[in-house]
Amino acid sequence: MNRLLACSLFVMLAMPAAAATPALAGGSPGVVTLPPNNHPVVAMQLQFHTGAVDDPPGKAGLTYLTARVMAEGGTEALSAKQLLEALFPMAADVKVRVDKEQTTFFANVHRDHVEKMVKILGDVVAHPRFDPAEFARLRDAVLNDVEKRLRQGDDENLGKEALSELMFLHHPYGHLTFGYVRDLKKLTLDDVKQQYKRVFTRDRLTIGVAGGYTPDVVDKLKSAVSVLPETGAPLVQIALQQPHKPRVLLVEKDTASTAVSIGVPWSLTRHSPDFAAWLVARSAFGEHRQMNGRLMQRLREMRGLNYGDYAYIEHFEQEGGAASDAQTGRARRQGEFTIWLRPVQNENALFATRAALYELARTVGEEPFSDEEVARTKAFLDGYVLLYAQTDARKLGYALDDRALGGNRAYLDNLRADLAKVTTADVNRVWSKMKTLMPQLEIVMVGPHAADMKKAILTNAPSPMHYQKDAQGNVPKKPDALLAADKIIEKLPLGVSGDADVEIVPVHKMFQ
Repeated sequence: MNRLLACSLFVMLAMPAAAATPALAGGSPGVVTLPPNNHPVVAMQLQFHTGAVDDPPGKAGLTYLTARVMAEGGTEALSAKQLLEALFPMAADVKVRVDKEQTTFFANVHRDHVEKMVKILGDVVAHPRFDPAEFARLRDAVLNDVEKRLRQGDDENLGKEALSELMFLHHPYGHLTFGYVRDLKKLTLDDVKQQYKRVFTRDRLTIGVAGGYTPDVVDKLKSAVSVLPETGAPLVQIALQQPHKPRVLLVEKDTASTAVSIGVPWSLTRHSPDFAAWLVARSAFGEHRQMNGRLMQRLREMRGLNYGDYAYIEHFEQEGGAASDAQTGRARRQGEFTIWLRPVQNENALFATRAALYELARTVGEEPFSDEEVARTKAFLDGYVLLYAQTDARKLGYALDDRALGGNRAYLDNLRADLAKVTTADVNRVWSKMKTLMPQLEIVMVGPHAADMKKAILTNAPSPMHYQKDAQGNVPKKPDALLAADKIIEKLPLGVSGDADVEIVPVHKMFQ
């Protein structure tokens, strides 16, 4: 943690507060099932209402490590090696995903092997082995993930995680889910065992099943987890943020390019009113890994700044190699709006940041979304959202997310119909709330020459656009309107008011 992250950064956009999800009555697991079908695969998910928010003070990463030990460290009946050997003939595995409020154990298996998988999955969560050697191995793996992968080899996610800390300090979301280096090194097997008893309890559990299953599978899963404690620690209350002023965090790292993340917390979730209108506006502005948004068209296509530029109206992590698929099991009652600029040449880093803010300002100023943009975006989304749930496992994941967010409508079941009703007026009405959000945006930049960048930001020094030259050493001719916009963008202030609002942190101190 750094000095800038020692300041409270609570913020919200003026929207209805998301309701807390209550503990389940009587210590009995909740159940979410999709209608059984004739598909050969059965999807089973055991989702606990616990995550990084339940990490005790000074033990960041404990819930994540506990879940890893459960999923990968073996069961009372099977060592870690024997667990893998039992899963291999079934062409199956058991995975776990830990987020801020949910921890989900996933298993997809052919229906011929459901009996075996029910036993294994039940033992993973109800009878973990807690082997000392496996605990040490997995704790080292998490440490390496933070110290080596995140800090040294993944600038894009380093920036995203740093932004999350910046946005959510002094909030239950306010620390790295994986944990801090100093805390991880102190965690013991006894800590893991205690956390297991505190938060992996029946009152926090929801059993999910989909695919080609038989009705008795749910009862068998209930029986398999029946030895879990009935209740544990009280649920953590999730408060909304209070307004704040802009801040910039410069993560000093010797890199050939600069990764940029911009964002602010807000209360919007997918069960909020007008979410479909927000979805259309976000897509028109910057859909994840798609070319149709203004950010991609104007930063990448017109200026060649980088590979991709996107915006998000809820927390997003991509599922594998499928660009359209957001990971499920990451439903959050506290939302966030973010912009992600994939790494930019260092000489254009400040210009690119200003360009993203300039384009955002235009959407609520002189260039609101047009009828043509909205119609085109709606047509795109009408087909694109079908990709969100191509498997029973993903449909089940969305249904579990619905339950976690407390919604009374099935998000995916209603999404296309909701999108069809959206008008251009709806899109620009909801997006106009960006006027409140824009003065509160936080910025994280991961790259070199942080002292020079800080000086440029504080003095509002111009940051001219440096275009790529052709083989003859000439800059290809650009439209006059584009060059005129460049002159405005290069002087755009970031909104900071003093030295304390721009902090430099060496990369080796991040998440320490």
